[in-house]
Amino acid sequence: PAGQKLFFHEVQGCGKSDLCSELQIARTINNMVTWDEKQWKVSPGTLITALVINALVERQPLYNVQHFYEAMDMPLLFEEGIQANDLNDDALGRALDRLAKVDCRQLLGTVACQAARIEDMDISSVHTDTTSFSVYGEYDTKAIEEADKNMHIEIVRGFNKDHQPHLKQLKFGLMVTNEGFPISGDVTSGNQSDNVWNSKIIDEFHVSFLETWDVSYVADSALITEENVRLMDAKKVRFISRLPGRFNLEQELIERAWKEVKWRSCGPMVKGKKAATYWTQPFQVEFVDKIYRFIVVRSSSLDKAKERTLQRQLDREKETLEKLIKTLSKEEFQCKPDAEARLKAILKDHDMLHALSGQVVENVSVKRKPGRPRKNHPEPLLETITYGIEWTIHPPTEQKLEDWRQRKTAFVLITSVSEALYDDYDVLKEYKKQINVEVRFRFLKDPMFVNAIYLKTPRRVEALGYVILLAVMIASLLELRIRNALDREKSTISAGSRKNVQRPTARLLLNMLNSILVVYLDYNGHTERHFPHDINPEVLRVLELAGYDRRIYTENPYKKLL
Repeated sequence: PAGQKLFFHEVQGCGKSDLCSELQIARTINNMVTWDEKQWKVSPGTLITALVINALVERQPLYNVQHFYEAMDMPLLFEEGIQANDLNDDALGRALDRLAKVDCRQLLGTVACQAARIEDMDISSVHTDTTSFSVYGEYDTKAIEEADKNMHIEIVRGFNKDHQPHLKQLKFGLMVTNEGFPISGDVTSGNQSDNVWNSKIIDEFHVSFLETWDVSYVADSALITEENVRLMDAKKVRFISRLPGRFNLEQELIERAWKEVKWRSCGPMVKGKKAATYWTQPFQVEFVDKIYRFIVVRSSSLDKAKERTLQRQLDREKETLEKLIKTLSKEEFQCKPDAEARLKAILKDHDMLHALSGQVVENVSVKRKPGRPRKNHPEPLLETITYGIEWTIHPPTEQKLEDWRQRKTAFVLITSVSEALYDDYDVLKEYKKQINVEVRFRFLKDPMFVNAIYLKTPRRVEALGYVILLAVMIASLLELRIRNALDREKSTISAGSRKNVQRPTARLLLNMLNSILVVYLDYNGHTERHFPHDINPEVLRVLELAGYDRRIYTENPYKKLL
């Protein structure tokens, strides 16, 4: 028709916006922060929600967020009648300042509680860990207000998990369910130790919405300090963790397990032909003035790093033995018993993968009698007998190598959970689920998701960190819903070259949703939205699995189109 305009419009944020609405992020923020509706054209909650959506699609620095939304369908995304230019960097910066003044950990807990209610999550355990996020460029600490130094995080050097110790950093901490959904998190200073962080999280865990007496707290070895163990005992927090090597008890229990040889087979933890098999051996030992369960675990699989360690050790051993033999071969003994005693002592002290053997040999030498011989009277020759040792280096046997590998795979778990609730297999299985929090960190640190910070003040950096954690919650909820739906249907999805995906990741699902484009027909002041005919049916199926249909991309949920 005359006057008709046809164009494509980006709508990647629609599904994320609906999830944000379900979790009531904007309403929760507006209720927590201090603000005057008459002074704000756009509410702080909506501004923060805009940052969350931007982070999930293609995170931009604050000064580019406005341009990002210029290509978006604003009426479908936000309840408030706003335009892209309302999301300028000044407005977003002010929203971050207000967010920084509230207890953001409480905000995350409130949103998580809402998600747990909606999804009816069965939270029998929580898994915690931290990760560092490195930042580049100069960070002028002189320009920071004294109040910010005392109230907010410090971007400083600390133990860098990205293996970039020359860079300053901040740290993210997460507590996730056994299905990987974040129910708590925080942003901390770059130099805060994991031991201190765990102590703080234990306090928060004790007063959270979870029934702590019925939930197991799972963390890596940084949790186990004498102070933290006493704290968990005082607060009746059930825990599962790994006993760190800084306690002599770890090696003592491993040696004891190898002597007693009472292994229980647990089989593999996951499906697959190359899945490792595990064995356990339990002990009851006093630790920090109380008896705890300890489980020595060994595995049939040795990672590549330890295999390289083994090869380096073999090379060093052979070089050391060759030098030793070169020295020992020069030794001479006047009697055979002395040589045999020396051989026995060397072999007794030998404790290496390479085997060492020796044999006492007799050395006979014939010498002329000392002094000047008399003329025409030849002196008789003297026969001297000494003893030496011939040494031989033998390569390690396969049995010895396998024993070394088994010992290097061994580690010790510690738990306060009774065996009536969790047997050895259950404890090991729960600890192996620590991978769930690591998976969230991999998503959080994806360069497409979290890139440069572009902020200077610590309060805004900290607030932006919590915005990113909110975005991780949204992505995790999407992943959880679709995985649960696939499990109920006993089906799979396909994405590009990947076929029959049973457990799609949040990144894969976001990439599929971000591919959606909508056709706009604009004529005589009237706008119609339509899906292209060639849209991937698997993308529409993802929408259905998440509990939505295509109408969230074509119908305005807040007001009628003019």
